Parts: sequence; C-alpha cells; structure tokens
Amino acid sequence: MFISAISTFALYCQQCGKIQLHELSHFCIKKTELELKCSCSHVQATLSRVGSRQFLLSIPCVACQSTHNIFIDRKNLLRTAVDKVYCIKDNFELGYLGDKKAIAETLAAQKREGVSLIRESDSGENDELIEKQHIVLGILNRVHDIAEQGGVYCRCGSDAVEADLLPDHILLECLKCGSYYTIAAQTEHDLQAAQTLDSIELLPQRYYAKKIDCE
Repeated sequence: MFISAISTFALYCQQCGKIQLHELSHFCIKKTELELKCSCSHVQATLSRVGSRQFLLSIPCVACQSTHNIFIDRKNLLRTAVDKVYCIKDNFELGYLGDKKAIAETLAAQKREGVSLIRESDSGENDELIEKQHIVLGILNRVHDIAEQGGVYCRCGSDAVEADLLPDHILLECLKCGSYYTIAAQTEHDLQAAQTLDSIELLPQRYYAKKIDCE
C-alpha cells in the first residue's frame, strides 16, 4: 500500500493578498524552521517539526498583530480532507492545509460562491461576506504603516488603538475613551481610498452624528 507523505499548505499572503500553495513532503520538515514564501517573496509562515508525529505552523497575523502557533498532528495531514486556519481573535481566514485535491475543490467552490473571509458568528447570525481578501489586507497594511509613523491617534491624546474586522468595514477604536474611526472595506475603491490616507484621527461618536433639521 502506498501512503502519500505530501501535504499542501494554501495560505493567503498578508502582503499581496493572493493565495499561495505550498506542497511539502513530511520528510523535508525538520526541527529548524522552514520558511513558506509567497511568489511576491513575503514570508507567510514558518513550519517546523516538534516531535516525530507533530509539526508547528507559525503564522504572523496582520489582523490581530500577533503570531498564531498551530500544532498539527502528522496523522491529520494524511487525511484526504481540508482544515481551515483562522485568526483566533477575529475569525479572519488565513488559509487551508491538507490534501491538494480537496483544497482545490474548496477554493473552486468559494470562487463560485464568493470568498468568505469572516465566519458566521457564534450566535448564528448570517454576516455579510467580504468579497476579496486582498482588499482587507491592503487596508490593514496601510493602517499599520500610518500607525508606525505615529499617524493613528485619538483626539483625547491616546495612541492605544485597537482594530476590529467587521463584515463591511474595519473599526479603529480608542481603548481609553471609546472614540472610533471606520474604514469601508468592500470594494477596490475602498482600498484605493485607504491608500490616500496620511493620518487617522479617532473622534467621539457625537462628531459623526448628522445634524437633523427639525423645521
């Protein structure tokens, strides 16, 4: 009996937004970290062996600004199935791992139905799906670039800002006073608009309220 020792890791690139397939033999995965790179040269993740039957996949996440460490049992990789990889905090889809054919079928199905980036909430509500991953990633990368230059701040003076991914936009919220800033994240136009931002100032809710003429 022939048992394949090759698994496929399909990861969304958090630099260019494309999905990159990595076909790897289990025998090439050593204790030293193996870098999984996108065709754009961005390092998407690292993979290493942490035992005779277990691997460690480490993925830096642009959504929550942390690194997700995922322990994978070798036996699970040999199944002809697909496992999805998510950002634990935001349920942001990072990629797939498992059988190449099964992954290809999953991607084809998503292309027909529209790419799902955010899972349904635990409450079972049907959240609207964001259509293209690269739009969200592009906007998040732009926000991070502005933040690194000190350009993301709150009117209260605090720079402690948290980003949340929502179905149709990205919400930036001040952890000190609750002021916020929303960035639309649905279309290519939204991405282009975000690229023109040089600074982002969070404002209290009252500044966003529209004036109503009661006359």
